[in-house]
Amino acid sequence: MIIGSVHVGDKTMYPLPRTVIQHLSQSAGLIIEADVRNSEGLVYPQTTILSKDVLDRAQRRHLIEIAQDLGLPETQLLNSPPWMAAFTIQLALVNKLGYVSDKGVDMHLIGLADKKQIPVIPLESVQFQIDLIAGQSEGGKEILLSSIEEYDGGEELVQCLIESWKSGDGSMLVEASLTDHTTEEFNQAFLYERNRDWAKKLDTGSVLPQQSGRYTVVVGGLHLVGKDNLIELLKNRGFNIKPLGKTRQANCDI
Repeated sequence: MIIGSVHVGDKTMYPLPRTVIQHLSQSAGLIIEADVRNSEGLVYPQTTILSKDVLDRAQRRHLIEIAQDLGLPETQLLNSPPWMAAFTIQLALVNKLGYVSDKGVDMHLIGLADKKQIPVIPLESVQFQIDLIAGQSEGGKEILLSSIEEYDGGEELVQCLIESWKSGDGSMLVEASLTDHTTEEFNQAFLYERNRDWAKKLDTGSVLPQQSGRYTVVVGGLHLVGKDNLIELLKNRGFNIKPLGKTRQANCDI
């Protein structure tokens, strides 16, 4: 079973469907993107580019306004790497709306797996994810500019993202996640290449404790829709895919 996740959430997203819980209970493992609980030994790249270095005067002013709105220290954001400032803004915004990482679908399933002593199997390491984000052009300038330019409509985007997940509306999920500021280079690095890597690992069983068995997979919902998505890649490798959930059009507009 493959489940699309959003990495933040609230109590209105639960309980999950009984079929999901039953399948997990009978699984030989829960396969996730990366186990963020395992942060031991992580190495953060040396900071060489700061947010204030990649922004013009108007963008710096907008960043300061965002920091004030979210109650964040503006100096810290300006002196952080662009990728870190971007994710600080994004996390603060979703927290402001009442969504937290601990209520994300993947963390919820990890908690259930732990209670049932079901192995948790990551497809990639947290170090890989940090290196990927920090290794973006100009320290992640694109990610930061996207966070700044979309901030004024950010609350609607986040709410629509959650609503799209609840309704299973893949088209709206893509629209709420990939905006006009998202480049093909970004999509290649964060979506398409990772999807191909995951499909290969699931097909070959290289990450599995045993080649045959019943597994539950949970990855970000965006990896399951749109171009080069994980579902289509697995189909191309001979997997028989059958949709299980009921879907409807998301009640939001962006």
